[in-house]
Amino acid sequence: MPKYFTKSAFAMSLECPRRLYYAYDGEHYANQDVNDEFLKSLAEGGFQVGEFAKLCYGIKADNMVGTLDADDAIAKTIELLKQENVSIAEAAFRVGNMFVRADIIEKKGNVINLIEVKAKSWNPNEDSFVAKNGKSTNKAIRPYLYDVAFQKYVIVQALREMFPQRDFNVNAFLMLADKSRIATVNGLNQLFKIKSEPNKRSKIIVADNACEVIETIPLSDRIVRPFDVDDICDKIIAGQYEEQNDPEFLMGLRFQPFVKIISDDYCNHKKTGCIIGSKCFSCPFHKIAKDTDDKILDGYCECWVEKAGFDPSMTDKALIKEMSGQYIGTKRDELVKDGKFFMENLTDSDLKMHSGSKHKGLDHYERKWLHIGVATKNENILKAYRHNMVEDTYLDVPGLKEEMKEWKFPLHFIDFETSAVALPFYEKMRPYEQIAFQFSHHRVDMNEDGTYKVTHAGQFINTEKGHFPNFDFIRALKAELDQDEGTIFRYSNHENTILREIHRQLDARNEPDKKELQDFIDSITHYEEGKVKYVGDRDMVDLADVVLKYYFHPIMKGSYSIKVVLPAVQNSSDFIKEKYSKPVYGTPDMPSANLSEPKVWIEYGPDGSVLSPYKLLPPVSSYLGIEMDLDERELNVTESIANGGAALAAYAKMQFSDETMSEALKKALLTYCELDTLAMVFIWEYFHHEC
Repeated sequence: MPKYFTKSAFAMSLECPRRLYYAYDGEHYANQDVNDEFLKSLAEGGFQVGEFAKLCYGIKADNMVGTLDADDAIAKTIELLKQENVSIAEAAFRVGNMFVRADIIEKKGNVINLIEVKAKSWNPNEDSFVAKNGKSTNKAIRPYLYDVAFQKYVIVQALREMFPQRDFNVNAFLMLADKSRIATVNGLNQLFKIKSEPNKRSKIIVADNACEVIETIPLSDRIVRPFDVDDICDKIIAGQYEEQNDPEFLMGLRFQPFVKIISDDYCNHKKTGCIIGSKCFSCPFHKIAKDTDDKILDGYCECWVEKAGFDPSMTDKALIKEMSGQYIGTKRDELVKDGKFFMENLTDSDLKMHSGSKHKGLDHYERKWLHIGVATKNENILKAYRHNMVEDTYLDVPGLKEEMKEWKFPLHFIDFETSAVALPFYEKMRPYEQIAFQFSHHRVDMNEDGTYKVTHAGQFINTEKGHFPNFDFIRALKAELDQDEGTIFRYSNHENTILREIHRQLDARNEPDKKELQDFIDSITHYEEGKVKYVGDRDMVDLADVVLKYYFHPIMKGSYSIKVVLPAVQNSSDFIKEKYSKPVYGTPDMPSANLSEPKVWIEYGPDGSVLSPYKLLPPVSSYLGIEMDLDERELNVTESIANGGAALAAYAKMQFSDETMSEALKKALLTYCELDTLAMVFIWEYFHHEC
């Protein structure tokens, strides 16, 4: 079967042309993205949006070009296009070595509307497809615009060959989730059940009444709708936008020459040129520890060897890849271009030594230099930090003591699981509006003798299909936290963001306890209006911020994700190792709401280091029919989809599942979220013990 340059290949070429070579034959090169797409689509609702769009255009099974054979698909497309008026899903077009399947083709006489469907949010009142200067496309949506432009480019040429006696007018549209609109029916998402298949593909099972439901929704109320991008596509194809002047975009070529070169290179399995940059750090064609097959190649390393003269998998030097976050993340590309691949190459001209302003603990600059010093074993750098270090672990005990003086017992540790999908689960919701479906709450009580008790004090999860949970969620949280004035902890800003969103949602509803709930939210959060900042009397303490200021362990590298900090703390603390290597958790002295038997949380890997407790639980993804243990993927500087993403996907699956599967997912979610707040307790216990 010949190899064709498809729209997915074109999309990959926009990220990096060289990736096409590694993707050409998936058996030879490692690829860490193999299983991500299903989970992402399941979580975000991408599959449902595609089916929703088909029903909006009234496409029946006979008008779906489902065959995988290119010749058969083109033949069926030609037959369908002979009709005067017709709508087609997956219509196939080929010209030369380029082949595309259009999500939707709507033919009305000689007019053909090309509709590319994306599960992306768009607010026509706030967003624009072009930059403010009108000379370039909006970078945030640029890949989608170029995707549909490529399809139009191929389809226009293909139609001339398919119907040489006809003159068609092709118009391009992007069908997006319109955030300015509100769902007018309940359970829209649940009309499209997602089922994963053993071959790791997936399919949609559309509810019997789905077409009937969608037909009742007026065009003006449909939350996924087409936006006209035809003029923009014509300018892209003509090479009129400024981004095509950028030597790092489209290889420095205009659209049409780029397409010609890249399609030929791909189909002939020829390596296209590449430019090394910080984007390479996220390359999926990179072997990780679990890729033990020596026959599997590493495309990421091949590029570095070719363009920079070294193999990052072979070097024992610390790479700037490990660094991210404020003040360095955006500079990494500049550093790579300057040939500064290693941390040892950095100087204070690349990164300031400190902010220069008064602050508690480490500021962002100092933390990065501490990271550099530890990674490069540079004592000239570390001498400024050694007074708070034991070997390579940094802990600012005096600073922590001052911080902890402000905390009031009992301490409360909370974590939320939330969902935001394109097709809302509930009416009166906008696309990608937040749903808070679960929380976990651990409490620490201090006794008069200085001992303390850890209790999994409470939790909430919504399992009722078709029920909007946010107000029940906030009522349950209020009941948990209103019993005292103890300090409340979150990890990072997610919980504050969600609570402010629920506050906004309450504005639009007439709940009987609306003011009481909003007052509670105001008391434990902070927000800004204009330039004025409001801080609640009991504003939650961000434990991640405490970690950033006062603690560093080498295995954290540039990350402060709780999934990375937790094993760092466990490896740092003999106290934690000793306590939790025994079955003390899930006992009357340390109650758990979900574990029926006492649990040991400290286990050791082959190298003698403490295993992450998240590896001691069955991954949520295992309940989704996905073989890959996503929780065991290597973590670099951001949380992987293995964490909150898998939980989000599990909640989405609960909306379609039978009682047995729903109960299994509920148990997995409750145990998973319980560990999130227990992880916060571990961190606090370490700090408390050391202080």
